[in-house]
Amino acid sequence: MLDVSKKKKRASRHGRLWLLLCAAALVLAVGAGALLLNRPEEALPEHTHDASGTLASYEASQVVRVAITLRGGESWAAVQSSQGMLSLEDAPEEEISAGMSGTLLEAARSVTYQEVLSGDPQEYASRLDEFGLDDPRLVAEITYADGARWVMRIGNLLSLEENNAYYMTVDGDKRLFALDKGSAETLMVERARLHPVTQPILHKARFDRVTFADGQGNVLAEWALQGEIGGNAQDRWLLTAPVKYPADGEAIGNLHDNLENLRLGAYVGAATPENLTACGFDEPRFILMVHQAAGSIGTTGADGVYAVNDWPEDTFTLTIGGAKSDMVDYVRVGEHIYISSHFTLEVFMDMEPVSTLSRYTVPVALGNLKSLTIRQAGGESVYTVTRTEQVAENNQLVTDSAGNVAYDLTCDLNGTALPYVTFESAYNELLKVTVSGFLPEGWTAAEPPHTTYVFEAVTGERYTLELARFDAMHDAVLLDGNALFYLIRDGMTFDVK
Repeated sequence: MLDVSKKKKRASRHGRLWLLLCAAALVLAVGAGALLLNRPEEALPEHTHDASGTLASYEASQVVRVAITLRGGESWAAVQSSQGMLSLEDAPEEEISAGMSGTLLEAARSVTYQEVLSGDPQEYASRLDEFGLDDPRLVAEITYADGARWVMRIGNLLSLEENNAYYMTVDGDKRLFALDKGSAETLMVERARLHPVTQPILHKARFDRVTFADGQGNVLAEWALQGEIGGNAQDRWLLTAPVKYPADGEAIGNLHDNLENLRLGAYVGAATPENLTACGFDEPRFILMVHQAAGSIGTTGADGVYAVNDWPEDTFTLTIGGAKSDMVDYVRVGEHIYISSHFTLEVFMDMEPVSTLSRYTVPVALGNLKSLTIRQAGGESVYTVTRTEQVAENNQLVTDSAGNVAYDLTCDLNGTALPYVTFESAYNELLKVTVSGFLPEGWTAAEPPHTTYVFEAVTGERYTLELARFDAMHDAVLLDGNALFYLIRDGMTFDVK
């Protein structure tokens, strides 16, 4: 009798056979007792249960057709081409990934079982609902080149002593089988998973603009690189919307890391009008855009070989539509719809732009500075930095160990020479100044600025930083007219000694 009331116990198949053996032994004992006394002792054969087996075996190239129907009604069928690849029967133009095609063909080339649970349909026919076979999780129909057609019906998961497996019946065979978990789940493939998923190619070293927008395209936040990619690019980013303000290098680095690690989940379908509506793109929630400059990126391949590849300028756009569940959202990339982890996307959707702002007041690094102008009640001071390329005796430019051109640096104050080391020391102290906190929203200065700094970079950017009275102990910091922070009174001074 089949005993599967507890799925974690092996189904018993030997009770009836054991009773027959006992009865036969009693009959034989009476008539053969004397003979047994006069014969050498013989060991009874060990009884074993039905082990794994194979019902059909072919080469992968002999698989003609694979048809899958999943619990819930989703179904698809694919046929093998002369090139050894599967293509969808009802949409041959839709691509099936090479990896998925190979996996399915390998799984479909044989029909096997892990164990025979029962050979008598009367033992399990009334209990199909317990095994999930009244509404199978999977019906797999496989057709081979010789015309043979095998249909497997796979139900719920059970647990044997060593390996998990699924209940299975095979059309034309009266037995109840256990099919190993790996074979069953290899065939439990939704149609969307057949399609190849091309992951976005995002190189943070090539990023030069990142934009967040709402579903209507209104810019919520935008960051832009000042100058060319490379070098100390992470420290040369500005938040350009909703306000213009230098961004913090560490915050930008974290943003770039999260962007570079974006991954698409399963393929949903083409971005047709019907699919877009069904997946919530009539009212998208968020748009993310990353512009990448042309550049060369070096990577180490799986074989350990380092290679440099040239990449053209491009823009990656990801649009977030509706939520499929609490865990995943629908996203559109190009002309295709995918799902993606909600927790990965909410990092961008919930980001406050001001959280990326630099708390340092000086917007230009010393290495990029061309001039500094300071205006106060006592007058104006203009510091100008001049860089002269170093030339060797052979008339070649001198370079450092990294191949960068070396310069001789000089400085003057209002046209009068000033030791560069003196200016360098004072500017380095200025670079350490940080703000103390945020100004109240909507704050405006009641008095004109008492100090103005104008920074001009070698790349042409100009920044005007003004200090105006905020309260008795603090000055407001206005950068290019944007009043966001305050600092301690007299906390930002430029002392040339």
